[in-house]
Parts: sequence; structure tokens; C-alpha cells
Amino acid sequence: MNSKRSKFLIFPILICIFFLSACQTHLNRVQDCKTGDWNLIGAKDGEKGLALEFDERKQLCAEIDASKINIESARQYQAGWEQGNERFWLDLGAADGRAALPISQFEFQLISSKVRDRKTPVNRLAYESGWRQGRTVYWRTLGEQDGSAGASLDIERQRATEGEKIGFDASSYREGWSNGNFLYWEKIGYTDAHEGVSNSYLSTRAAQAQSKNLRVREDAYNNAWNKEIIEYWKRLASQDATTGRDVNTRRADAKQRNLKFSEEEYKRAWEQRLIDYWRDVGKEDGFGKRNFLEERMANARRDNVFVIPQTRDVYQQAWGESNARFCDLANAFEYGRRVAQFDFYVCFEPKQNQLRRAWHNGREFEIVLRKQKENQDELERLASRRNEHERRLERLERDIRKDAEDKNRPVNPETAAIDKRRDKERQELQESIARIHPRIEDAKKWDYRYARELQELKREVLQ
Repeated sequence: MNSKRSKFLIFPILICIFFLSACQTHLNRVQDCKTGDWNLIGAKDGEKGLALEFDERKQLCAEIDASKINIESARQYQAGWEQGNERFWLDLGAADGRAALPISQFEFQLISSKVRDRKTPVNRLAYESGWRQGRTVYWRTLGEQDGSAGASLDIERQRATEGEKIGFDASSYREGWSNGNFLYWEKIGYTDAHEGVSNSYLSTRAAQAQSKNLRVREDAYNNAWNKEIIEYWKRLASQDATTGRDVNTRRADAKQRNLKFSEEEYKRAWEQRLIDYWRDVGKEDGFGKRNFLEERMANARRDNVFVIPQTRDVYQQAWGESNARFCDLANAFEYGRRVAQFDFYVCFEPKQNQLRRAWHNGREFEIVLRKQKENQDELERLASRRNEHERRLERLERDIRKDAEDKNRPVNPETAAIDKRRDKERQELQESIARIHPRIEDAKKWDYRYARELQELKREVLQ
């Protein structure tokens, strides 16, 4: 059942897609007419694999803008179409060549829906030219993949056998393999430097490679290694700056490991990390804590960090900026709302009284806000109760009127009791509504007062 339903749903979707595509094609053709570039119009048709359609195009364009049609239009269209048709077959051949399909695939393309449905004029030479280009790309790409995977050039014989049906392109394969082999040694050089392995280890790697008949590219290895070793020392410098190590430690370490030491880059990264460190702790201390610069500098070695010439300036600036954000009246107000501890003593003394008032205003704000919420809840409850009473009273009044207008209604003790009960209920509802009304009005007044009070508490802080 679900399968049938899916088919019914898919069919109209496909129809919509078809019509949208057709509509877009028509709009594109209209735009082509307005442009009036007949060479381009022909090229578009040819690239799509369409047959010559000058007459159809001319008929449409005559309705759009006949001034763009002249005696040269047919010749220009023909020239553009020939170029486009050649591109169509070149691309088709190139795709088949890249896919390692034999050149005989051309015969299958002739009966394919892509060609058959469009009645595409055949251009075997263009297809074969594209196919050869695609085949070149295929062998170059495959060679690069083999080379970058660390395969020796001995694999060429295997690839030649595998590709016999399409024809082995030895020069393209070797070109790709050479590029891949370069990438292979680049990757090894990068990995060694990234892990802190000395480039002297290249001799061992080269011996291993030669034993496998693999070409060694020392230039590729050294280029990658020399670039990455700098990044290696910069990463270590960032770690060392906050773990108690310095340039002297790493200089000795590099010598012991016979590893090239990028001292200047190390120093810059080490120093930058400490600048960031002192900025971060200054920022952290400044937001609610006193200035701990002297204690932090005295305990730097215990904390595995270092004091540098910029320490004092960086910390003080960050502490001052963060302290200014902390000692802001709006911030004190928010602390008061949360009833969170606010250490006024870390702020400049002239401002401490204002901050205390802001904190207390924040605390009072939450109290008033809670009262306002309770009052609003009560207002909502009273309004709901009044509305319910009014609806009941309306139904009751309707029933009373209906019975009063009923001339056939019997007059007996039973109906008299019903009338009496209804009168009593009506009176009770009216009295209840009357009692609720002033309570609602009173709650509205309190809501207004609370709103004014909240505004005033905020205004005092923001002035």
C-alpha cells in the first residue's frame, strides 16, 4: 500500500520538475534573444548536444526582439554551434577516458539516450581527441596515487598489464608517479619534523626506500621538514612557557637529540604565550578580585611560569579593563538581582557607595518583581473566575427568558421550585461578580505601581 502511494506521489513531483526545467529553458532562450549574440546561442545549443536549431531560435527571437536578427545571424549561429558540438563530443570523450573506458565506448555513446534523444550530430574526431586527453589524465592521476602511496616504479609493469584494453600511457603515468613520489617524501619529512625526529634520520629512511627500489627525494623531504620543524618548536614553546621550561632547556634538548633548533621562532612563541598568560590572569583577577600582580610575580616559578619584561604592563592593563567591567553599576545591579556576593572593596572608593546602592536596588528589584508576578497571577485568577461567572449568568438568564416566553410551560410546584432556585443562583452570581470586580481593579492598580517601582529602581542605576 505504501509502495503504491509512493509511486502516486513521485509521478506528480517528476511532472513538476519537468515543467520547471522547461520553463527555465524557455526563460534562458528569451534572455538569449534579448542579448542577440548568435555565436553564443549556437555554442549553447551545440554544447547541449542539440542539432542545428537556427530556424526555431529565429522564430522565437522574432517575437522577442526582431532587431537582433540580421543576415549574419545564421552564419554566426552555425559557427558557434560547430564549436559547441565539438565541445560536447570532447567532453564526452574526456569523461570516458578518465573513467578508463576503451575508445570503442564511442559506439555505445551513439546509441545512448543522451545522444539519441537529442539527435546529436556525430563528431568522432572530437570524441577521440577528448578521449585521449581523458586517458592522459587517468594515467597521470593513477601514477600520482601510486607514487604518493609509496609504491616503487616497478608497479608500472602491473599497471601496464591492467590497462592494456585502453592503452598504457607510460609518459603520463611516470609523470604522475614522479609527482606522487615527491608528495610521499614531503609527507614523511612533515611527519618526522612534526614529531620532533631529526632530519639525520633521512639516511635510514633512504636506505629502506632504496632496498624497495623506491626513488628517494631528499629535496622534497628536506623542504617539508625544514618548514614543519619551525612549527614544532613554536608548539613546544607555547607549552613550555606555562610548564616551567625555557630556551636553555630546549637548546640542550635539541643538542642531545641532534635536532635543528629554531631558537628565534621558539623565543617569540614562548614570549607570546607568556604575554597571553599574564593578560588572561589579569583579566580573571580584575573581574571581582583585588590586584594580585605582586603575589603572582613572586610565585611565578612555583606556578611554572615566567616573569618577562612585559608582565607588569600586560597584567595591569588587563586587570584595569576587567575591573572597570566588574565595577559597573549595571553589573552590581545584576549581582544584586541574583543576591550574589559583590566585593565592593576591589573597586575605587569614590564609587563604592554607588555600587552598594545599585546592588541593593537589584536585590529590591527581584523582590518587587516577585510581588508583581504574584499579583499578576492573582489578577489572572480573578479575571478567569469573573469570566466564568459571567458565562454562567448569561446561560442562566437565557434559560429564564426562554421559560418566561414559553406559554405552554406548566405552572406547578415543580416549576416554581426551579424558578426559585434559578433566582437564587442568579443573585449569588451577581453578588460574586460584584465582589470580584473591585479586587480586579485593585490588582490592576498594584500592577501599575509595581511596574513604576521596577522602572524607578532601574533608572537610579542607569542615570
